[in-house]
Amino acid sequence: MRDLVRRNPSGELDRFRSGIDQVFADAFFRNWPTDGQGAFPAVDLYNTEGSLVALVNLPGVEIDDVEVTTNNDTLTIQGEVKLEPGDGDLLWQERTGGKFYRSFKLPAPIKTDEVEASIKNGVLRIEMPKVDELKSRTVKIKESS
Repeated sequence: MRDLVRRNPSGELDRFRSGIDQVFADAFFRNWPTDGQGAFPAVDLYNTEGSLVALVNLPGVEIDDVEVTTNNDTLTIQGEVKLEPGDGDLLWQERTGGKFYRSFKLPAPIKTDEVEASIKNGVLRIEMPKVDELKSRTVKIKESS
């Protein structure tokens, strides 16, 4: 026969739950550093029929604070997020600022001289036309005189 054990509400399970809650609170609700370390903007890359399109989240970033560089198979985005300080004593901080750098090896060669970039509503759009596929052709041989 088994003994019945009375559950103590302030027992081990509650202490365990409290410990787990503290771990999540420390991980997700602390004041994050503002030095820009790890400030990587989110990027989506799309492959369309004629081009590669990158969409980059850059809310509040000025055009002059972003640089886009391309070569035939690499896209590099770098810049700086400048935070405007608020008034009064800081009580909670979740925004991060600082320099960022992203570089991607592209899945197809692009025409670097035709790349276009624009920004609207905090989203940078980079359109990179792909190089035409390498095509073989038969060369007619002429008789030289």
